[in-house]
Amino acid sequence: MKKVLNPFKFNQMNTPKDFEDVMKAAGMPFPVDENVDILFEPIQIGDKTVPNRICLQPCEGFDGNPDGSPSELDFRRYKRYAGGGAGMLWYESIAISEDGRCNPLQMVIRPSTVAEIKRMVDEANAVAVENFGRRPYNILQLTHSGRRSNDKNWQSTPLAVCENPYMDDHNSIDGSSGKITIATDDKIEEIIRGFIDGAILAHQAGFDAVDVKVCHEYILRELLSAFTRPGKFGGSFENRTRALFMIIDGIRKNLGNAIDICVRLNAYDCVPYPYGWGMKKEEGVMEPDLTEPIKLCQMLVERDVRLIDLSTMMPRYQPYGRGLMAEHEDGPEAEINPYKGTFDLLKATKEIKEAVPGGIFVCTGLTWLEQFGGNVTAGGINQGWFDLGGFGRQGFAYPDFVRDLKEHKTMFRNKCCMLCDKCYDLIQIGHCQTGCVMRDQEIYLSLYREKVQHKDTK
Repeated sequence: MKKVLNPFKFNQMNTPKDFEDVMKAAGMPFPVDENVDILFEPIQIGDKTVPNRICLQPCEGFDGNPDGSPSELDFRRYKRYAGGGAGMLWYESIAISEDGRCNPLQMVIRPSTVAEIKRMVDEANAVAVENFGRRPYNILQLTHSGRRSNDKNWQSTPLAVCENPYMDDHNSIDGSSGKITIATDDKIEEIIRGFIDGAILAHQAGFDAVDVKVCHEYILRELLSAFTRPGKFGGSFENRTRALFMIIDGIRKNLGNAIDICVRLNAYDCVPYPYGWGMKKEEGVMEPDLTEPIKLCQMLVERDVRLIDLSTMMPRYQPYGRGLMAEHEDGPEAEINPYKGTFDLLKATKEIKEAVPGGIFVCTGLTWLEQFGGNVTAGGINQGWFDLGGFGRQGFAYPDFVRDLKEHKTMFRNKCCMLCDKCYDLIQIGHCQTGCVMRDQEIYLSLYREKVQHKDTK
């Protein structure tokens, strides 16, 4: 990643109050609480209990085997997560089909892989039971990568739902783009069936819930912004949400209430209308408008899809300025301030939660706040901004931070994610397995040297 600003000296902030004051002076009044006890209050989802308020969010490890089954690195990752104490594990996105993989090492859920996926979940649960006497609430994120799809040779094979001048020239995770195919209605219906079949297999694998992924740059998210697409999956709000509700209704028809359904949803896209979701409906204007996201969340809750994790393209992008385009442009106007981006997303989460009181909301972006992520989680819950705190790559670096919050009432900065983006470099440049290069050097430092720096590691 590039042009990411770091204007704050976290090593000089000694207390949560220091952090709160610095951010408030910068125009970002994050919710902060020094007392983190609320993080360890359980929360009920239907007839299931989430043992605490920390969610480890889906971070694609690119660690699967070529056949789509989990590798030993996947087993290791989720044992570390479960053993670290998080109450909710949102397992990384698993493709519903071969052509929906974003890379040739992404896991795929299908009859031939479900037994190994189940073993991965069971072994992670066993570690949590051994350490804490209970297991986490486990969610499987299902996806079709759409524009982000790549074949077994890492060649970009983007499947889009409509043309998008802001995104058409950079679809693959490494910034490249192959020839775009526009999905037919028949293809979208095939993908819908794939999500339903994936949920059936997720139930067999022992997950508590399945996430119908509607975030970032993947195909169901793109359908939400398909204002320019003709036919039954584009144009009107009803048409743009049709595929999502067909999936939800199909899962219910096949499984009833045997598995919970949740969504990870963009609150807004950081891409202007008519090519972005949750944005002001004035062509080219970079400004959020949460009217449709609120309406969608209300409809989801009415269908008993109560757990909603709100994200955006990436938390570091603001829904103002250059938004997502800053990643692909040069010049000072393309600078990215991830703290403003994170604050905007948390503020939008607060606004949506207030408008949809029946929902249970997970926030996104807390890793950016380093050792104060737990304090902002506690403040956000106490002040009604969200219900659970979501941490992504913090889990790569510091899988036992939840234990430290419980036992020591703090997160230790010398264990936190360093925000260096080397984990992303492993994917974007190295096209290989990823994890924390700096805090998990035993596994990932040699990979970084070989695949990114092209050094001889022998």
